Amino acid sequence: MGIRNSGRRVNAAVDGLASKVDGQTADVARRAAPVITLAVRLLRWPSLLVLVAAWPFLAGLAVVALVADDTWLKVLAGGLAGLGAVVSAAFALRRHRVLDAVRDEPQFATELGIAVSLSDDVGEARQALGQLAGTTGGVRVFSRLKGLWRGFGVAPGVLESIDDLPRARWFFPPRIGTSVTLSLAALLLVPVSFLACLLLVIAAAAR
Repeated sequence: MGIRNSGRRVNAAVDGLASKVDGQTADVARRAAPVITLAVRLLRWPSLLVLVAAWPFLAGLAVVALVADDTWLKVLAGGLAGLGAVVSAAFALRRHRVLDAVRDEPQFATELGIAVSLSDDVGEARQALGQLAGTTGGVRVFSRLKGLWRGFGVAPGVLESIDDLPRARWFFPPRIGTSVTLSLAALLLVPVSFLACLLLVIAAAAR
């Protein structure tokens, strides 16, 4: 019941804010929303591959931590496995939230328009969002989103009520920057965990 009432309050807040969005901003948001939605959906399976690719190596590090005789091997392998698990879990959670954000494209477009209308400089924010309309490709959209908000002055703290927008908030500062950072960390985790697992398995076997 509490979750349902919370959802109603959020929807009411969004509806109230939507009435303040001007027509030009709403039109730009409607054109940008399908581009962002397509980018997210294109990245659905590649991001899943990045997510699961490190799991076998993290599991190998956990096994080393359990069976190694040397204390330093146990601590090092366990620490690396734990750190990798935290990075993987954070990326998995962010991936789920971003995918869920674009599930309802019309509502997502509405929230994009609201987010722009809440900025200190609506014209610059609208121009930044409008530049995405002709963008193609998955990763490029997210990197351009991050760059556009920074370049046009839409920085953390500028948007006053972005937390009231459960869908659009993942594509504005500071969350868009965190999403890009987590993606890079998850990608880097694959070779790092592989090398760490290989070296520590060799070290454990040599003891």
